[in-house]
Amino acid sequence: MTANPPDADDFERIALPYLDNVYRAAMVLSGKGDRADDLTQQTFLKALSQFGSFRRGSNCRAWLLKILRNTWIDGLRHLKVAGTIVPIEEAVLAGPPEPEETRWSNADDLLENFSDEQVIDALRQLPEEQRLALYLVDVEELPHDEVAGIVGVAPGTIKSRTSRARAALKEVLREHAKDLGFPARTKP
Repeated sequence: MTANPPDADDFERIALPYLDNVYRAAMVLSGKGDRADDLTQQTFLKALSQFGSFRRGSNCRAWLLKILRNTWIDGLRHLKVAGTIVPIEEAVLAGPPEPEETRWSNADDLLENFSDEQVIDALRQLPEEQRLALYLVDVEELPHDEVAGIVGVAPGTIKSRTSRARAALKEVLREHAKDLGFPARTKP
């Protein structure tokens, strides 16, 4: 007796629960909400069209993340050929806003102002390969060998990329913490 191939109802039940995971990974790759929306939508459209080839019982989240990565790479290749579209808006023409000077009265104020935006900016400074590996291992909590399968490299390469990414983040965020007035930690 052969198993029935998955259908659209199965897709809704099996794949859609991973929508948030795919969107977060798309944000990690693209860094922009509107681009992440498009990337997520493209990923799920491709996944739906290819769902007949999905093996029941396999890891759907990993399957979707691999489609996401391949869709992202296809988009980058397209940009290489087509070039980038540069919007001309008043905000662009006006230049960057003047930075506001902030003062804090205690450590709680410092911690509150050490926002996710600084962490996101630090993540954006990482090379794409490191950023994706770090996200999949540390946020999605996928094992190194599974991430290696998604990305198409050896597990040792994923371990190396996540290690380098963590070290780079630590350095960037250490500098930001100094700028905020946190005391520097000395090594014993």
